[in-house]
Amino acid sequence: MSAKMMGLKENASFEQDKITTPAQVAQLEQQLATYRFEAYCLRLKNHISRIQDLNAELPKCLEYLKQQQPLGHVPEFAVVLCYPFTQECFIYHAVESGLGSATISQIQQTLLPLSSHSDLENWTETVRIASHLADLIMVGQDMMVWRMFLNVNEKHQIHQPFLRQLDETIQQGFQERDLQKRHIQDVLEQERRAFSADLHDSIAQILGFLRLKSAQLSQQCKQLPDMQLANQAEEIASYTHYAYQQVRELITASRLAYQELDFIVALKKIITEFEQQSGIVFELDHRVHHVAIQPKQSVQVLYIVRESLSNVVRHAHASHAKIMLDVEAEQLHLKVLDNGQGIQPDLKRKDSFGLEIMQERAGRIDAQLRIYPATPQGTCVELKLALKGENADV
Repeated sequence: MSAKMMGLKENASFEQDKITTPAQVAQLEQQLATYRFEAYCLRLKNHISRIQDLNAELPKCLEYLKQQQPLGHVPEFAVVLCYPFTQECFIYHAVESGLGSATISQIQQTLLPLSSHSDLENWTETVRIASHLADLIMVGQDMMVWRMFLNVNEKHQIHQPFLRQLDETIQQGFQERDLQKRHIQDVLEQERRAFSADLHDSIAQILGFLRLKSAQLSQQCKQLPDMQLANQAEEIASYTHYAYQQVRELITASRLAYQELDFIVALKKIITEFEQQSGIVFELDHRVHHVAIQPKQSVQVLYIVRESLSNVVRHAHASHAKIMLDVEAEQLHLKVLDNGQGIQPDLKRKDSFGLEIMQERAGRIDAQLRIYPATPQGTCVELKLALKGENADV
């Protein structure tokens, strides 16, 4: 046997002797557990940063990572998202038995007001809710993220370094997600500005000129004995005027259609806009806080909503309108109900093309749109849209 081989054998024997004591084995096992937990945290951060639909993906993410948890005696934890602007609070966890309605209500009633705190950036206090402990770990663009340890008892050492590392991991995951969202918003904002500028500098100015000339032509034709010519000129003037109004609305509303990534946020801003411009009470009843909708679908649906609310304000003589939104089996179901005088197709004005435009927009995204009298009074605009499938990316 060569001297080199002898040396390798002696080194191997020496290395084996170094880890034979129980203390050394325990130390190596602790190091291995630490490495596993670091890998676990890295997976958790990557999962959170890539989440698009919090409502659908975050519970599955927490369930998967719970199964991968490498350490014992770690308390169950929940992630609580608070939206102060819309006064909403959502609790995500992987607890098999779930949380009771009373506990959920108590968490929401405690954390939601705190999320509106004026000095939230410097918040460091731990909030105790029954046997649960909550800490604020991130202040985002429009939401606050709390980590809550559930049913903490004596065996849980919640101040251990690895639990602080868990908080940092959740924080970093949501921060990366927030940064990605802001970057995409910046890109869309640039596109929106270019879109609005192009409309204003070209089509809007041309239509403005045509509106003026067609109105003058209509007035001149009314002085002629040929009524058929006068009627045609009036119809052209009406269409031109409506086209001009639509383009102006596209310019002013493009902020809602392009700036907001979140469909629900854009919808709420539209409702707030119309509520501020009228004396009508608008109520939003939505069963989900996020809709995984394609951008081109979102634009058309939002414009249909705008036209519906515009009709309520201008024509319905209503005092109350309700917007209902739900998603089930990958289908968006939206209703706009008012308590006004009801739809009267026979009395449609010559310069009113809103219903036809709404049907055209629905057709572009293969949505089903129905407009019918509501019970006991008023009008119902009902839209059904498949969120996934062959036409989801049109």
